[in-house]
Amino acid sequence: MGMDKVEPYHLSARIQLTDLERLEETRHELKKLQIATEAEPKCIQFRIFEDVKEPGTFVLWESWIGREGLDEHYSAEHTRRYFALGLTEIVSVDEVEALLR
Repeated sequence: MGMDKVEPYHLSARIQLTDLERLEETRHELKKLQIATEAEPKCIQFRIFEDVKEPGTFVLWESWIGREGLDEHYSAEHTRRYFALGLTEIVSVDEVEALLR
């Protein structure tokens, strides 16, 4: 018996800065979060973009090996540390699916 292949889990999230005076700190911490997250074993992709027209608004593109990959990300020390800083709040999260697989 072989193991079933786990389908990738993709999402797009939009987050917003909570304090404009902390913009540079937020950018720095998000870069650290991206580097740490990309090293997670179940991370396929984790990219953070800043909205050109709305500084302090960020878009995340995430792909995980199954939903459990995302769950493990939320429990990771670097993720919990970032959330504890209170630099951003989640505006929206959308589960997406690739048109071509």
